Amino acid sequence: MRNNPNSNNIEINEKIKELIIARIEAKMSPHLKLSIGSDGSLNKDEMIEHVKEGDNIGKRIIQVHLNFLRAQSSGELTKALNTL
Repeated sequence: MRNNPNSNNIEINEKIKELIIARIEAKMSPHLKLSIGSDGSLNKDEMIEHVKEGDNIGKRIIQVHLNFLRAQSSGELTKALNTL
């Protein structure tokens, strides 16, 4: 999956935040933690809080979700999985 060259320029509005928060709430187990670089581990509630705040960690979480959605909708994810 390739990165969108304009991905850092995306305006993160409230609708995008709501979408990502809904995905986290629906798909992530409360028992799992996410580690982003040297920022430590985040649980589900901490991830949601960072997304709501729109800080650097929240923006990274949003970007990862948006990249996944783009790859899924473009068929890149399916192609990548079929090559395994």
